[in-house]
Amino acid sequence: MATTNTGMQRAETLTISKSVGGTLVYEHSYSLLSAFSTYSAITSQDVTEMSVASYTARLEAFKEYVESIEVGLSISTTDAYRENLTSCPI
Repeated sequence: MATTNTGMQRAETLTISKSVGGTLVYEHSYSLLSAFSTYSAITSQDVTEMSVASYTARLEAFKEYVESIEVGLSISTTDAYRENLTSCPI
């Protein structure tokens, strides 16, 4: 399936970093591409080809999944789907 570049970039990875007194004590990365909850693993190409609605649904489920592991963390997905004409020129 061919893709059309829309200028919108989709996040695929979330890195959690925790510091105490300015010292990094924990860091872990989670991939939206990995299998989680009821979602199967996908590729970066799959992400580029999925509809905005499908991406948004997977992203929301991913947010809830990571928040269930990282207790007390509240994740904002505001910048997960954003305009980036440098990486995604129209």
